Amino acid sequence: MVRKLCIMVVMGAVLGAGEMTIFAASDLKFALDTVKARFLQSHPKATIRMIYGSSGKGRVQVANGAPFDLYFSANMDYVQQLYKNGNIVTKPKLYAIGRLVIWSTNDAFDATKGFENLTAPWVEKVTIANPAHAPYGQKAKQALEAKKLYAVLKPKIVLGENISQTANFIKSGAADAGIIALSLVLAPAVAKSSHKAYYLIDDRLHEALRQGYGITKHGKENPLARDFYRFFQSEEAQTIMKRYGFSVPKE
Repeated sequence: MVRKLCIMVVMGAVLGAGEMTIFAASDLKFALDTVKARFLQSHPKATIRMIYGSSGKGRVQVANGAPFDLYFSANMDYVQQLYKNGNIVTKPKLYAIGRLVIWSTNDAFDATKGFENLTAPWVEKVTIANPAHAPYGQKAKQALEAKKLYAVLKPKIVLGENISQTANFIKSGAADAGIIALSLVLAPAVAKSSHKAYYLIDDRLHEALRQGYGITKHGKENPLARDFYRFFQSEEAQTIMKRYGFSVPKE
């Protein structure tokens, strides 16, 4: 009976059947969508629902039993906390190191001037993700504090709910400039636009954006979740991550 069950599980995986839901940090939007598309080539009958948001809010949802099969965080600490509490069932795995950039769609933006852009006369609103629950916002605040600019800019700062909303504030003109994830400015729509210039922030100005993931308690019996978990560690998936500016750690 056990052998028959195992065979059925393997056959299901081979046929590419099944469904799952993935919660992921917003900085992964374009990279993870690309990884998902590649994965579905070998799992054509599978259904994968993607939910993107701030890592902190995702952590709370996973802790409260939300029906997510995999959790991708921009903060490795969140994954470790969930693992310690039994909400993540696989050992926390570091999958990438993220990077921050200063970006704007204003023609006055000069990438070579770096942080000087944020104090320029044309900048009335500066946006970062909310440091209270968004790792990229936490690190953006650290970088600004290291440059002694946070207190100066605080009256101008507009907080995004997550890093994707922060980028959208810049795109829409709700903010003149801001600090967002490198992965978002490397997205095809931006990379091919006239506003592709950005300033890469020195990662010594903030704590490392160590990003981790794991299979949740909800997804522990889902073969599709295990397949995606393994695929994400493949050379093909890592190549995609590098394309979007992530540093992929070595074991």
